[in-house]
Amino acid sequence: MGCIWSVLFIVIAYYVISAMIRVTSRSGSGLDQMICYGALICFVIIMILGVRKMYKNGQEVAAERQQWKNTCVFADVAILNRRYSPGGANDDDYEFHYYKPTYRLDLEMNSDQRAVAPNQTVLSVDVNRSTYEKLEKRDTVRIYYKPGSPLTFLLEEEI
Repeated sequence: MGCIWSVLFIVIAYYVISAMIRVTSRSGSGLDQMICYGALICFVIIMILGVRKMYKNGQEVAAERQQWKNTCVFADVAILNRRYSPGGANDDDYEFHYYKPTYRLDLEMNSDQRAVAPNQTVLSVDVNRSTYEKLEKRDTVRIYYKPGSPLTFLLEEEI
């Protein structure tokens, strides 16, 4: 079914682009002008509907996160270490490798987490750049987790 839609889209795009070229070169007919303006109106409608859908999806995700947060317990844990790797590129004579920058925090485990993993004392967490920068001057961070699985958690800045 997707193949049929792709072919249909290509055919319509061909006619619309051809009409636009004729109109912009001032050799188009009234039908070409109707196709151009109709395509513009359809494009605007599709964009408005897309933005509206994205907004609704964003609200649903935010509501789900808030609901998840409300069913969790929280704990303030110490940030023991911060590690930043700038990334970069390297060529090992066979292929080109690109490494993205990484931002990592080492967090002290709380009592619930130590009960699940008694041989471990530190959790290493990869975060994005903005979260790393928000926590740069702080010694602690609040984490949210379900009581049944304390090793699966979110930082407060990620909610």
